[in-house]
This record gives sequence, structure tokens and C-alpha cells, in this order.
Amino acid sequence: MTFVSTIGQSLDQVERLKILQSQLGTLQTQLTTGKKTELFKGLGSDVITSKKSRASFNALDNYLTNIETANRRMSMTTNIIEEVKAQSEGLLGSLELQTQEGEYEIEALGQYADNLQGFIANLLNEKDGDRYLLGGANTLDKPLTDTGGLDTYSLNQIEDWVNGVITTDQFIQSYRDKTQLTDTIVGYSAEIASGETKAVTVRVDDNAEIDYTVMANADPFRNIMIAISMVKNIDAVLDEVTLEANDPPGTVTAPGANQEEQNENFYRVFNDLAAMLNKALDQIDTERFKLAQAQAQTAQIADNHKFEKNMLATAIADVEDVDINEVAVRLNALTVQLEASYRVTATISNLNLATFLA
Repeated sequence: MTFVSTIGQSLDQVERLKILQSQLGTLQTQLTTGKKTELFKGLGSDVITSKKSRASFNALDNYLTNIETANRRMSMTTNIIEEVKAQSEGLLGSLELQTQEGEYEIEALGQYADNLQGFIANLLNEKDGDRYLLGGANTLDKPLTDTGGLDTYSLNQIEDWVNGVITTDQFIQSYRDKTQLTDTIVGYSAEIASGETKAVTVRVDDNAEIDYTVMANADPFRNIMIAISMVKNIDAVLDEVTLEANDPPGTVTAPGANQEEQNENFYRVFNDLAAMLNKALDQIDTERFKLAQAQAQTAQIADNHKFEKNMLATAIADVEDVDINEVAVRLNALTVQLEASYRVTATISNLNLATFLA
């Protein structure tokens, strides 16, 4: 039997099949991924738009992550501030109640202050994971440590006051003057006490950082700790405010030659400590307000970033995504075409003279 050479037609048909198979593979990938191509080079002239949009999208995503982390820490710090304020208001309320009732329960207030001292210190040392929240940029060192220095200082000053070594004015100055009662004595870390601790900031975009620093040695917190120590240690030194006629020998009172002077000296200190706490509570509101402002700023910027991300996502989709329904229709049509081409190729491969002439 004589066969007709169809090699040229066969080779041509094979090349057509390869093209159809490549197109089929592309459409199947598009249907699975929803993307035009798996490689940037497949986007042609749209590749620059895709890469730029993706870079901006990822940068915004990083900023939003930064903001989310900072926002969590700001919320935690706000809770600390509110709890410190609530607990300090309790002590102040007890002090004011003593004045209203006309007598001073030294032991009761001393015990209250003793319990409160450790609680407030723990709040100022609060952590987010392994990072201290109120230590500024020095997040790994404990901001406040009970070295015993503050209580020792308080006791010594109270004893000197009671014994007449210092006057009432000098006593008040001794716990209000930072050059006398330093941050180191209070128990703050070396870096905080040096005043060289850097601020805590969050990078919110390419050109801006927001400061949300709250330091454990800020005036309100520092003065609350000092007032607590003084109230606590007054109980450790004094037996009562003034000397009564039937008191046993050795009873310790506030300094003064008689009851009137003792009473006057004591309540000058007492009222000053109450005023110190009052001012600290007002200043705490300022710290909280600064933090609220920072949180509001980051929230607004986060909203802007989310809007921009949506716009960029649309731009990326325009150049990278495919219409799934359109791909499905094209895939079905190409499958039919490919099956027909296979049949034609098979027919050509089996062609002989008889069938060729028929």
C-alpha cells in the first residue's frame, strides 16, 4: 500500500496543539488562582503598576501592624494610669476623712499606705510581654525597684523632724525637693534617674512618628509613691499626734512644746501630703489626656491607611486578577477546540493514498 507523506502537516498540527495546550494550562491556572499569571513578567507593561502598588500596600500593612501594637500598649498604659488614680483617690479620701472626723488614726492609715505601696509599685512595673510599659525606650529594665531607700529616707526625715533636728518647713522641703529626695533614692532605675531615657514612639507612616511615652517617674506617680511612704512611716515613728496627760513615758508625738504646737506642726505636714496627693491626681489626668491624644491620632492615621490599602488592592486587582466567569467560558471553548484538533491530527497521521484520493 502506498502512503502519502503528511509529515509537514503533522508537524504543523503538533505546533498548533502545543500552543493550544499552553493556552489551556494558562486558563486552568487562572481559574485556580484567580490571577492572570504566576510571574510578574507575565503582566507585560502592567508589571510596574503591580510592583509599585504591592510595595505601597505592604508598607501600609507594616504601619498598621505598628499602630496595632502601639495601640495595645497605650490601652494597657491607660488602664495602669486609671488604676493608680483609683487607688490613690482611696488614700486621699481616707486622709480627708480623718480631718472631717477631727482625729488622725495613725495606725489605720499607716497600714493602708503599707498595703498600697507595693500595689502601686507593681502597676508602675507592668509589662507587655517582656517589655516594661513605663520605662521609656529602655523597655527591658524594671522602672521601679523597692530598694528600701525611700522608706529609710522617710523614716530618717520623720525622726529628725520629731526630734527637732529639722523644722516643719525643712521636713516638708525634704520630701518635695528632688535634689534631696532623688529618683535614685525613690528606687527608679539608673537610666530613668539619669533623665536620659529616650521616648517611646510608633512609626505610623514614611514621615511621621507619634510619641506615647509615659514614664514611671513622671511627677504624679513619683509624688504618690513619696506621699504613701511618708504616711506609712509616720505610723512607724509617731504613737499619736499630741501628748495626752495620761500617756506613758516615751510616747512619741509630733514636735512641739505643747499640744497646740504639736497639733499645728502635725497638720501642716498632714495637709501638705493631702495637697501633694491632690495635685498628683490632677497631673495624672494630664498624662492620661496626652495618651488619649496619641491614641486618637494613631486611630485616624490607621483609618487613612486602611482606605489607601483598599484603593491599592483595587489597583492590584485591576492589573493582576481575571474574570473567573470569562476564564471558565474560554476554557470550555478551548477544550472543545483542543479535542477537535486531536481528532484532526489523528486523521492526518493515518492518511494513505486511498483515503487521500477518496
